[in-house]
Formats: sequence, structure tokens, C-alpha cells
Amino acid sequence: MNHVASYSDGVVTIRPLCTADIDSHLAAQDEEQIAWLWEPGQRETWAAMTPAEQRRHVLRYLAAANETFGPGPKWCFAVDTIDVAYVAYVDCDLVNAHVPSGDANIAYSAHPAYRGFGYVSRAVRLVLRFLAEHTAAARAHIIVDKENVASLRVARAVGASVTEEWQNEQGRTMVRHVLELSRGTSPGHVAPT
Repeated sequence: MNHVASYSDGVVTIRPLCTADIDSHLAAQDEEQIAWLWEPGQRETWAAMTPAEQRRHVLRYLAAANETFGPGPKWCFAVDTIDVAYVAYVDCDLVNAHVPSGDANIAYSAHPAYRGFGYVSRAVRLVLRFLAEHTAAARAHIIVDKENVASLRVARAVGASVTEEWQNEQGRTMVRHVLELSRGTSPGHVAPT
């Protein structure tokens, strides 16, 4: 796989996460992000760390995400606007327990001050292009808690179809959205930058 530095639609750019994103990453971890994205037990582990330990923990995560970007099977992107670096996060993962083999999972979050501007929807469209151009995945899945209205709005905005609902291990109702990945050039084609 070729290392792709970034993709842009002229409003947002997705690029690999890096350790320079540390302060923005830490600032983005608010209650909403924790509630929807963190796994059981992560909140308690995080709370038990000192601020210095939290910073080191995130730096290790950012470094690992950057170092493994090329080969995958998971690619973690920072979402930048023209004026501000790292306003949102989006990733795509080819090895996810909730997604059939050969398909990709897409996850995302907007940083608190940048929610509701459509940046995440734009970034997801760029990730779909990345997946189509650099993987053999046939479909992309977006799995969202039924109570997470903002994330459901993103899934609808990118044209994902609801295919099922189920109860997860924590008793939350999850909604699966699926998109077919297009391999051809379309009028909305976005070239890597």
C-alpha cells in the first residue's frame, strides 16, 4: 500500500494522526466523547492516571497510530479545516469484531468546539475514498448507539443505509449503517493531496 499523506475536499483535510496532535486530542476528551466512544472500564483507568500519565498514554497512542498508518489494518486520521488543525477524528478499520471479514468499520468524533459544522460528514466521505482506493473492502459499516443523535446524523448525511439494530454487551441498542464502496471515479471524486 502506498503511504497517502492526506485527502482534502477543499474544506477539510484528513491526514495521519501524529504526536503534535497531543494537546488537541487531550482537549477533545469531554463527557460526550467518553460516553459514546470509550469501552467499559476505560473511564476508570483514565481517571486513575495523573495528568502526566494521561499525557504519556496519549502520546504513545498517537505515535503508534502514526507508525502503523501505512500497513493498517486500522488507519486513524486527524481532520483539519483550512484554519484549524485537528477539529475531529475519523478512522477506518478492516479488523473489527462487529464487521464481516472483508468489510471496513468507520468511527468518528468531532471535538467539542467543532460539533455541528459538517466536518465529520466531509471527513467520512474522504475516508470512503481512501478505503476504495487503498483497500479491497467491499462495504463500510458505521455502527452507532441509537441514542447518539449527532453520530446518527452523520451516518444519514453520508448516505449510509440502516441494515440492523441489536443490543450490545452493555445493553445499548446499536444501529448498523452500511455503504457500498465505489471503485470508479465519480463526479464527487477527491484526489489525494
